[in-house]
Amino acid sequence: MGFDRFAFSMEQQMIRDSAAEVLAAQSDSAAVRRIVNARSEDAGAPDDDALWQTLGGELGWCGLTLPEAVGGAGLGALESALLMEQLGRHLACVPYLSTVCLAAPALQASLSAADAAPWLEAIAAGSRRAALVMPCDGLPAALSGAIAPHTLPVRARRAGNGFVLDGHVAQVLDAAQADWLVVAAQLDGATEPALFVLDRTGLRDDSRLHISPLVAFDLTRPVASVHFDGLAVKAAACVAQGPGVARGLAYALANGALAMAAEQLGSAQQCLDLTVEYTATRVQFGRAIASFQAVKHRCAEMMIGIEALRSLVYGAARGLDDASGATTDNGAPCVLAGIDAWRDVAAAHALAIDVQRFCTGEAIQLHGGVGFTWEYDPQLHFKRAQASASWFGGAAATLEALAGQMSADMTAAHGHGGATEVNERSPRGECGTDTPDDAAYDAHESALRKEITAWMDAHLRGRFAPLRHRGGPGDEEAYPALRKDWERELADGGWTCLGWPQAWGGRDMSVMDQVAVQEEYARAGGPGRAGHIGEGLIGPTLLAFGTEAQKARFLPGIRNGTEFWCQGYSEPGAGSDLANVRTRAELDVATGDWRVHGQKVWTSLAHESDWIFVLARSEAGSVGNRGLIFLLMPLDQPGVEIRPIRQMGGGAEFNEVFFDGAIAKAEHVVGKPGDGWRIAMALLGFERGISTLGQQMHFAHELEWIVSLARERGALRDALVRQRIARAWTGLRVMRYNALRMLAGDAAGSESANAAPGREALIYKHYWSNWHRDLGQLALDVLGADANVIDADDPRRMRLQQMALFSRADTIYAGTNEIQLNIIAERGLGMPREPRGQA
Repeated sequence: MGFDRFAFSMEQQMIRDSAAEVLAAQSDSAAVRRIVNARSEDAGAPDDDALWQTLGGELGWCGLTLPEAVGGAGLGALESALLMEQLGRHLACVPYLSTVCLAAPALQASLSAADAAPWLEAIAAGSRRAALVMPCDGLPAALSGAIAPHTLPVRARRAGNGFVLDGHVAQVLDAAQADWLVVAAQLDGATEPALFVLDRTGLRDDSRLHISPLVAFDLTRPVASVHFDGLAVKAAACVAQGPGVARGLAYALANGALAMAAEQLGSAQQCLDLTVEYTATRVQFGRAIASFQAVKHRCAEMMIGIEALRSLVYGAARGLDDASGATTDNGAPCVLAGIDAWRDVAAAHALAIDVQRFCTGEAIQLHGGVGFTWEYDPQLHFKRAQASASWFGGAAATLEALAGQMSADMTAAHGHGGATEVNERSPRGECGTDTPDDAAYDAHESALRKEITAWMDAHLRGRFAPLRHRGGPGDEEAYPALRKDWERELADGGWTCLGWPQAWGGRDMSVMDQVAVQEEYARAGGPGRAGHIGEGLIGPTLLAFGTEAQKARFLPGIRNGTEFWCQGYSEPGAGSDLANVRTRAELDVATGDWRVHGQKVWTSLAHESDWIFVLARSEAGSVGNRGLIFLLMPLDQPGVEIRPIRQMGGGAEFNEVFFDGAIAKAEHVVGKPGDGWRIAMALLGFERGISTLGQQMHFAHELEWIVSLARERGALRDALVRQRIARAWTGLRVMRYNALRMLAGDAAGSESANAAPGREALIYKHYWSNWHRDLGQLALDVLGADANVIDADDPRRMRLQQMALFSRADTIYAGTNEIQLNIIAERGLGMPREPRGQA
């Protein structure tokens, strides 16, 4: 799935914006409370009929995802998610989830197009409301691909020319308000389920059907129990039976679970917006509480969860649409054509439960005393969160099912032992880095993936074989000379600087193609790139800001793997606060060169590098981001001293670099004196995007080791370990889709040099670093007592131990996560900036 799939079309934007406008007007707090107040007195009180008529009768949104042949719009799960997000934001009291997202998909996927048409036409027109009568907690069990009939509590037996229904379903969404009951039942003597449609018009006085409205915890969504006590129905009421129904019900559950996840996303977003608005006006201790760092951090944490969920919901929706292109035996859509799409839906469902609960609870807390009152809306969303958590199977059961699937994958890929060697190529489809089969790509992308895969198989062997999966973060000291040789091997093969212009040795490769190469390189076990700072940071910076002479001098060495670079930004007093740099650059008026004095710290691989780019202060007396200069400096010169920093894991890939009158030539100033900050920030912008997908492949391989280790040691018998593994897998999916959203945002904003990063970009570093730290702890916990012993004969154990130690740095370098929370709150949510002290 390419990043271009994450750029909304005009039609999708129109659906999202129109829904926001309509629901803000017709489902505001007052409208919702009218329904809630009515249901507090009568649990069977009707839905918001006026809003339902607007959505279905006037706007046609009840047919949004239904075929055009039945009066629908023929759109997909993503458009449905965009609408559901707004319905959740406004707690719309309409049976959209039950009718359009559950009952309609069950009919569409279980029946032939011709047989389903009469039912779907009425739903598309908004003239009929339907309720799916079956336990809606079966999403985890449906990972097998179908709903087993023995899980259905309603039984059907043949009697004369019809059927008799018996059984009880404890909770059914909108059953009391529905015109039709779409009933999933066991059929006596059959090995597959059957589907019945009952028109309630002729059944309202039948004592053998009991629909009892329940006093719901969440009064915005009605629930009823449905009991069949020997209800006789005609043969025509059975609209389908057989394996198509089993698969169709699974499809309906997947569709409904994803729709609810989108709804939960909207609810969480509304709680964040209400909280930011409230904290901006609530004054305590003489200032708005939004200016308190503690409040800002909690709001930022809400935003991180919301954007993570947004990425996963949108990604799962795209995947569900792709998978639904396949059909069942009767020509109906079949989600299970793409098992990865199914798992994404399950992961989104579990994450949505956590995020909505967290955000609604935080909204109450940050509203203070009024958050606990009936008058303010957070309590309505909090109740919705609790009620939603029980539908489709809870988070724990869903994570358990995901972990079981991952364990089965490991068995299939590696045999009963499940071992994954440290130098093994990652199989497709494992541990969250699925790359669908070649049918998912166009001919060009498929050929490119095959090309890089074949090249890696041919070249990452022999003397380069030890490099497989080596040289990543925390392991950058591995085989330094051999990794430099590997850079030259890549260059000779034409696999460096892919996006650079051909005039400077690149291949003018599109972002999509670069993503494909990054993924296949990482899947093949390609080592961490020794030249990544040159290729990914200073190279693009010189292409954007360098002179022609600078490009001619430096780009060939980067492209050919003959010169290596390091970064000179951080200083003892300028880490997260980069604008506090003290390193001085003094102009030699006789030569035009710059003499540099000062110290840089945390400089990765300076001892293996040839050049360093340095941010220094060129204007005496300047403070903050003014008066800075961006310099290119050789490290092999008098006045430069490199001292290693020994890390907690024993390695020393970081360094201190001291400058004592070292020279930067006049022709090696990028831009002009005073442009340093602008260029330094532009360089950091090149750091995010395409390379993150390769990083995720590396993370996935680490997770594969942990899963295989857990299998070998019996740790998978521990339910908590299984849940942690499934949450780690979910995090990988979030990061993948978040990176694709970032790339789509970058492409959309490329026309504006001043385009601010989107929220998905703001959260990325905080999200992945916390995720990786937690993965490191999981690795140590799975190792158990063996984590206490270093065994040189067990390279997998040593690598996981080292990863766990180095992951503690992830949340510190490139701006500590505490500073990241400030940035997220200030830039992403518009909350007050932290006061800056005088330099």
